[in-house]
Amino acid sequence: MIRPIKKYTIKEWNKLSSIQEVLCKKFEIILTDHKTKRQKIFSILDTINFKNINKGIEIFNESIQNLGNSMDQLTREINQTSQNNIKIWSDEENNSQDKENLDKIWGGKNEV
Repeated sequence: MIRPIKKYTIKEWNKLSSIQEVLCKKFEIILTDHKTKRQKIFSILDTINFKNINKGIEIFNESIQNLGNSMDQLTREINQTSQNNIKIWSDEENNSQDKENLDKIWGGKNEV
């Protein structure tokens, strides 16, 4: 007795996981988009070419350069004068502008 042929994609076949055994007994199952491990490797190698590698290297170099620039900027900000080390609510005159801005945001101190 010849069993009828049924064709499924891998995705469809995985959805039928609960009845796969019954289907295999009743039908000749063919997975249409199935690839062996060797075929998958060769398809990946076919997509990789010299142009793609150069493009990837350029993007990587650009991102590393951006990271270096941001780290350099951060280092410069940290190494600035001691003005950054003055506490916000200190009595230093250099900090008067910060204090005025904070008073505008949070309201001035209530003097009773």
